[in-house]
Parts: sequence; structure tokens; C-alpha cells
Amino acid sequence: MWLMIKSAITLMVSLLMTIFPNSELLKGMDILEFTTEKEGCLLNASIVSDIHIDVDWPIGEWIWANGMNDLNRSVDTIDALIVSGDLTNYGDGPSMESFFNTIGNADPADNLIIAMGNHDVGHVEDTTQEGARQRFVECFNKTNPTFDIEKAYYKADVNGYRFVVLCDDGDDTWDCPDMSPEQLQFLDDSLAEAADRGLPMFVICHVPVEGVNGQDKIWADGGLDDNSDAVQAILEKYENVFFISGHVHTGINGPLVEKAFGFSCVETINGVNYVNLPTYMIINRYGVPWGGMGFQMEVYEDEVLFRARNFGSSKWYPVYDHSVTLV
Repeated sequence: MWLMIKSAITLMVSLLMTIFPNSELLKGMDILEFTTEKEGCLLNASIVSDIHIDVDWPIGEWIWANGMNDLNRSVDTIDALIVSGDLTNYGDGPSMESFFNTIGNADPADNLIIAMGNHDVGHVEDTTQEGARQRFVECFNKTNPTFDIEKAYYKADVNGYRFVVLCDDGDDTWDCPDMSPEQLQFLDDSLAEAADRGLPMFVICHVPVEGVNGQDKIWADGGLDDNSDAVQAILEKYENVFFISGHVHTGINGPLVEKAFGFSCVETINGVNYVNLPTYMIINRYGVPWGGMGFQMEVYEDEVLFRARNFGSSKWYPVYDHSVTLV
């Protein structure tokens, strides 16, 4: 009973903090001008995850639209919008179309880096998994003809930086993605192709690899499972690789969570930089609990800076910023 009450209270507080951005509960979290942290930014991207649009729950659409309006308020150009999966709750056509239609009104819509999540592939109600993937491809290309993808896993370059998007390409999985040997080879080839540029490379996958960012503590079955070792082996072949995931609904966190629980939402393991994003929809655990949260990722010559921001309420959270020094 107490757990149910606690969850209900957390949900209510999360809603209030998302819907009412000027609440006194957020006093001190100033709505500063939406600009890059410093001069010399080479790639400026907004990264979020787990939007969970459901047309039967309009408040979610409203919160997502508010985030897109926030991007339009940026003083500096936002080069790309990155979404690490679970765009919808059930992968249905109206919800998928709503997700993309809302993006179409945002400034960075010309450079979309978007991955499918288990709720977009494995939880579909009105089509097969392959049908869901084709629906995603069609909506993606209609909204963002810059890349014109053929499959739900693909590669794209923005400002010379390589992005590789991974996806479940099996037909009998639910929450754990099944990656074919062809997709794993595609990942390796795509990174090898861009490695000689000397720039950081970014892999976007909804589900984290096993044991990073607290996955094993937060959700024991919430990792890549049998695919994990193969993916990590490929990532570790290259320098300055960033693996960006979501799925486990962990809030953006900092030193306190790292000290108390032994993990962080940004970690470097065996030379690979792992970034796990909170759910844009409510609620998160082990960190900032409310919705609308994500990172503004700013790439500089010698570092990648992840600046915690609530895109729903247009607020920065500098205490949760993370900086990764490039090698």
C-alpha cells in the first residue's frame, strides 16, 4: 500500500513540475537564455528519450509539443534532434504520426536522429513488427527527407559527425532487441568508415548494453542481453565513441547517486562513453524524477558537454551537467 501511495505522490509531483514550469518548487532553477555554454561549439544537439506519445492521453502530446517550442527559442542553431526510442506507447499509426508531426514544427527538424524503441516495435497493437518498422521509416522520411532511410537502422552525418542508429530487426522479441549479424556488421562498417575523420562518433540505441549506467541495478532485464557483448566489442575498437540509450527510465543524476548507488547517467567504460537518458514522460528514478528532461549535447574540439535541461519547462540544471574529455 505504501509503495502505491509513494508512486502516486511521485507521479503527481512530476506532473506538476512538468506542467507548471514556474512553480515555486523549482525556485532557483533559473530560466536562462537558451544558448550554448561557450563559444566554439561544433555540434549542438538536443537529446531526449522515451516520449511515449499516446493519442488517447493528450497531455503527453502537449508536453512533447512544449519541448519542441523550447527548441525554437534557442538563440544558437540546434544542429540536430536526437530521440533514443519509445516514441510512442504502442506503435500505432495515429501516435507515430502525432510524434513526427509535432517535430515538423521544430527548427532542428532537418536533421533528425531517431531510433525506435521496444514500445514502437514489440508493443504494437495494430500491425506486425515489420509493419511497425516500415511505418516508422515512412513517417521519418516524410518529416525528414534529408536522410531518406530504407531501414529502421541507418547511418547519418551531421556537421561531419557520424551517427549510427540501431534497432530491433527481429520478429519475435518484446522488450529485448534482436540484432541480426547484418546489423552488427553495419554498425562496425559505419564506424570504420568515419573513424579516420578524428571526430567523436555517436551510436543511438534505445536499450543500453549490459551493466552500464546502473542498468543491472535498475532493471535487471533491461539491457541488450545476448547482443551486448557483440555491440560492446565493436564500440571498443574505436576512439571517442558515445553510446546513447534510454529505456530504463533513470533520471538525470550526479555525484550523489554515483556515491550512493555506484553508477551515473554518463560513464566511460573501456574507452567507450555511455549516456543513458531519462524518460521525457514521467516518471524517472535514481535522479531528477519529473518529465521533460534531457540533455543539450555540445561538441567542442576537446570535449563533449552534456547540459541537463528540462525542455518542457525551459530550465537548465547545471548541477547535473557532465563533461567528457576527448582523447
